[in-house]
Amino acid sequence: MRLPRLLRTTSFKLAALFALIFGVSAIAIGAFVYINVKSTLNRQELARVQSDALALKGEFDSGGMSDLMDAIHQRQHNKIAGGQNYTLFKSNGERLFGNMPKLLLKAGFKHLTGPPDGDEPPGQLEQLLVYRQQLSPDLWLVVGDDIGRMRDLSADLLQIFGLGLLFTLTIAIGGGVAVSRTFLQRIDNITRTAEAIIEGDVEQRIVLGGAGDDLDRLAATLNRMLDRIGLLMDTLRHVSTDIAHDLRTPLGHLRQVLDEASRHATSTAEYHAAVSRAISEADGLLDTFAAILRIAQIESGSRRAGFRRVGMSDTVASVVQTFAPTAEDQGRALVVHIDPNVEIDGDRELIIQLIVNLIDNAFHHTPKGTRISVSFFAGDGEAVLEISDNGEGVSPAERERIFERFYRCESSRTTPGNGLGLSLVAAVAGLHSATIAVLDNKPGLKIQIRFPMAGGRENGTVHGAAESAVFRTRKNSIA
Repeated sequence: MRLPRLLRTTSFKLAALFALIFGVSAIAIGAFVYINVKSTLNRQELARVQSDALALKGEFDSGGMSDLMDAIHQRQHNKIAGGQNYTLFKSNGERLFGNMPKLLLKAGFKHLTGPPDGDEPPGQLEQLLVYRQQLSPDLWLVVGDDIGRMRDLSADLLQIFGLGLLFTLTIAIGGGVAVSRTFLQRIDNITRTAEAIIEGDVEQRIVLGGAGDDLDRLAATLNRMLDRIGLLMDTLRHVSTDIAHDLRTPLGHLRQVLDEASRHATSTAEYHAAVSRAISEADGLLDTFAAILRIAQIESGSRRAGFRRVGMSDTVASVVQTFAPTAEDQGRALVVHIDPNVEIDGDRELIIQLIVNLIDNAFHHTPKGTRISVSFFAGDGEAVLEISDNGEGVSPAERERIFERFYRCESSRTTPGNGLGLSLVAAVAGLHSATIAVLDNKPGLKIQIRFPMAGGRENGTVHGAAESAVFRTRKNSIA
């Protein structure tokens, strides 16, 4: 992995930026600390030298020259003042005691270079801070202290700080390179997976790093997206196959009608009858394609933007009421139980279509005199819709397939229809995050749909009977 590529990564740039910010901050803090430490040491040194000079002046004032010399000798012997230098001068500059070089006799502090006292490097002189104190009109006391140690301490502080800053910046840059290398490896993993998918290996998925970080979350999201795309592609292939297979028969009928008219019709009435049959076949094909497009629109999720609060109790009651005359004409018993004031969030038009398709399915696939029950009630955070009958029912093997496009049970092959009614029910249920269960009514069939109550939302699934496996409502999605 080439270094220039590492240096161009966002992670390295961020690491370098943070290192720069930290370095500037550390330099500012270090300068502040250094200046304050040096200033404090200077003040302490000034106070130390001045207080010693004033103490010796007190000895001179109280006991004269003898007490002054005794105090100086005692200090030099015991080094209680840290080995300071003491020199006495006359006002004319003549040195009476000590070894400091001659200097201007004026009260106050002064820096000067003095003779070495043994703790300097070879060839260097002692750096002194001196305080000049007048003891009498003709006598001056000069007290000096070696400040070379303080300067060495300042230099050591600067050196330690510089080494620490260099070490920190090295660690930061090295860490940035290491993090960038890991980042690039994971990005390369995503890139290789994407290139493999582009080349046609749609089963490839991104390997997660296991860190649970942003890249892992991104990879997991991309994997779910790829799974969804794969599912849609499989569904599209199946739907294309189903369309080609199931529309072949009505198209064949249409061609046969036209061919018969072309070959054998001899009168206007016969041509008129053939054209009417062809129009009827074409209308059936158009209805089938309209149903397919409607299912695709629903499964695309675009209708979710128009969700509103729906009074399900009133909606179910209104739909059932429209079927009451038909049930009476056919001698069917239509039993209804609806809990009042139950609401969900959804698309009222699609909900009506779902209920109509379920009741219409029960009417079409059961004999006259069948008892059909419509129940709607609230339970445990869900609104439950049940459509059941006491007809022949559906075999366990077919219960999982009745929501597939164009699928028709063996017992329904001779009845009108295109096998898309329950597919639309599954699409509407999936859009509303509802779950569907296909149950044995003993005898007959029960279809149970559980909608989240207003404000709740879950993933829609379709369940078979107790002995059937679970599969998703949107397994046939082409959106």
